[in-house]
Amino acid sequence: MTFAVSSNDYHSALTTVMSGEQQVTSLDHAARTVSKISSYLRQGFLCDVVFICGHGQVKQRISAHRLVVATLSDYFRAMFESNMLETKQREIMINDIDPDALEKLILYAYEGRLELHQDNVTNILVAAHMFNITEIIDACCKYIEKQLHPSNCLGIYKFALQHDLHDLTQTAWNYVLEHFTNVIQNNHEFLELSFDEMKQILASGEFHHKIKRPLRLYLPWL
Repeated sequence: MTFAVSSNDYHSALTTVMSGEQQVTSLDHAARTVSKISSYLRQGFLCDVVFICGHGQVKQRISAHRLVVATLSDYFRAMFESNMLETKQREIMINDIDPDALEKLILYAYEGRLELHQDNVTNILVAAHMFNITEIIDACCKYIEKQLHPSNCLGIYKFALQHDLHDLTQTAWNYVLEHFTNVIQNNHEFLELSFDEMKQILASGEFHHKIKRPLRLYLPWL
């Protein structure tokens, strides 16, 4: 027999009675647990690790719970395993990561929400790539792909290449080839293309499709 009951604090539950046994299942257990753990983070309650990060002399301290952070990726799980030095350290230094990006990733581990916008997406992507947080990497790359424009595609291509983001690199490069004439006219970074990059463009079928355009458009690179 199954019927709904309400406790004094209004948490929904189902009670199942069979053969003298009783099982209580909370319908909102996961949501309540996440809410409580998130509040513990904001209060600094039971936090057992502090990440120290930043650029130069300016450092920021970010407190968290190891168990929650370990759910973000195998990178953090490995960091906290018993044979790692970080297991015994309460304070862990992480270099070359934007503090705000790391803080947002940690909050994502608690709440499952992350807001991306033009001012934070690259820093979050760099951090997510460093920590191998696949779903955040994919979300950031999709966001950036939607922003591709003749005026920024070369910059995005170089950024993706620098950080070994292979899919984004290929997407940006394909965009460069497809919109090559507009790229030349609207992007000063065209003049900074390397010989090998220009050679790759010249060898592409897309370039030959666009060759009908006035050749003078390509002369500034020379």
